[in-house]
Amino acid sequence: MKKYNILLLAVFVVGLSSAVSAKGLSGVVLDKRSGIYWQDTLDSKESSEDWDDAVAYCDKLELAGMEHWRLPTFKELFSIVDYKRIKPAINPAFDFTEEGTYWTSTTFAPNVSRAWTIDFRTGKSFYSYKTTNHAVRCVRDVPEVSAKENK
Repeated sequence: MKKYNILLLAVFVVGLSSAVSAKGLSGVVLDKRSGIYWQDTLDSKESSEDWDDAVAYCDKLELAGMEHWRLPTFKELFSIVDYKRIKPAINPAFDFTEEGTYWTSTTFAPNVSRAWTIDFRTGKSFYSYKTTNHAVRCVRDVPEVSAKENK
């Protein structure tokens, strides 16, 4: 399987300094900057699914009383890479991370039978056949709070 590194590091390397464990929500990390919840459970460390099953797993996930989870985009998953760390190269807000490759929802444009992945041993990105098994970490958008509710 051919793998290519993305050379867009300067575009996507942003710290997750606003990542915190969501109060009262077990198994969830909140990224205030991007407005998404991240799954952080033993399943996100031990999962191994092909791409279609990864999409289905996130779609069916109920975590911390919340539904509507999804597979993260390449940009979202890449945002939690921390190059100051290795094995795993991930923001320390996360407790459960496989030292391996995770799926993104982003299909590899030149060949739709492949999708982008990120290897958290090193933080490098690759594309992989969708029939290959990789780890899964789901995300969920944080619902917007209306202006009335903030008053």
